[in-house]
Amino acid sequence: MPVPFDSGRYLFIVTSIFVSLTIPVTGGAAEWSAEPSVRLRREYNDNLQLSIFPQESVTGSIITPALDLGVGTPTWKLGFGAEATQRRYSGQEGLDRDDSLLRFSSLYRTERQTWQLSASRRSDSVVTSEEVDSDTGTVSAVEDRDTDSVSPSWIWMFSQTTQLQLAYQQTDVTYGENSRNQATAATLSKQISELSQIFISGSYSEFHVPDTSFDSKTRNLQAGITRSFSESTRGTLQAGLRRTESFTKGGTPTFTLFTDPNTGITYAIQTGVSPDTRTRQTGSVFSGNLETQFESTRLNMALSRSLNPSGSGGQSELDTFKIDLNRQLAARLRAYVTANAFKARTVEGNISSNDRTYYGIGPGADWQWSREWSVGMNYRYAHAKREFESEAAESHSVALTLTYRPLKMAISR
Repeated sequence: MPVPFDSGRYLFIVTSIFVSLTIPVTGGAAEWSAEPSVRLRREYNDNLQLSIFPQESVTGSIITPALDLGVGTPTWKLGFGAEATQRRYSGQEGLDRDDSLLRFSSLYRTERQTWQLSASRRSDSVVTSEEVDSDTGTVSAVEDRDTDSVSPSWIWMFSQTTQLQLAYQQTDVTYGENSRNQATAATLSKQISELSQIFISGSYSEFHVPDTSFDSKTRNLQAGITRSFSESTRGTLQAGLRRTESFTKGGTPTFTLFTDPNTGITYAIQTGVSPDTRTRQTGSVFSGNLETQFESTRLNMALSRSLNPSGSGGQSELDTFKIDLNRQLAARLRAYVTANAFKARTVEGNISSNDRTYYGIGPGADWQWSREWSVGMNYRYAHAKREFESEAAESHSVALTLTYRPLKMAISR
């Protein structure tokens, strides 16, 4: 039977139970804090929807107020955050949208144990993104997406060098198709020297799409090592295998993506009816990152392969690469270059021809002209090639961002 979607109530119940169980009745003085901020952004983009068809250039005004609240002692912490983003564009119709994010986090620490919980509710729109996202570049149109997530975890220190971590995550997504992804993971790590730590991790996840009667179960086993090569350079590498079993109940429509040449909007067109299908497959998974800090330059690189749920109702194998290069030019001025790329291959689900390659790159600079005010400028080039389209889509954008972030307000009582 399909799992009913009531993730908002689920988040509230789990959060309330966790807080009531973990926050101690007595303790030392707590610090209460508040961090408000406002970000104003003005941007120009010649192909905001990353369409292969001719598009009008647009200018946009984006405003994002945010507020982070916190309270904590040396043994426990609570955090609450909220932000809202209003986007208004001129040059094309139908691009205006409003995004919002609510988040909660908590921590309770004893001598050998650490309990944590994070939860969030996000409403946004998928067009293009500077973050690696399984839905980025899926279609060349504005699509709304709602995401609810909750993730508790527990860490137990066996000794000064050995620890066990257990974690659970549930994510409910409404985007194209409703879907629910649940994952449980266990990681055992050991410090084998002052510079090196080894670990082994196993996980089990279930992905369920009620609208299409699609169910998938994945078992994942990885081993890895974290090593400090010097005081300024640190790297982590892990690799392993996954085994995925899926079942799709027959009688549901199957779709193929199609782009309307008149409007440039991509649609999912029904192309048939599916039979009952069971599949089993094995694939590789890995991730690695390298961080190095010079006197005034910081470099961060990351590479990974993973199986990710997609809002289109299936699962995609995602190969990703990201690099960040930052250099402090002066006490209040920094320059940076960011680049990310991914290749998505649809391995399960009822959406075909969803394979695509995406990458973006761009330089930028930030100037902190006072303790509370900063201004930034950046350029971004994005490229997307979808399997069902004969050409690649490209976009160029320039943005100017003004940020007001007053000093953190804190009191102890």
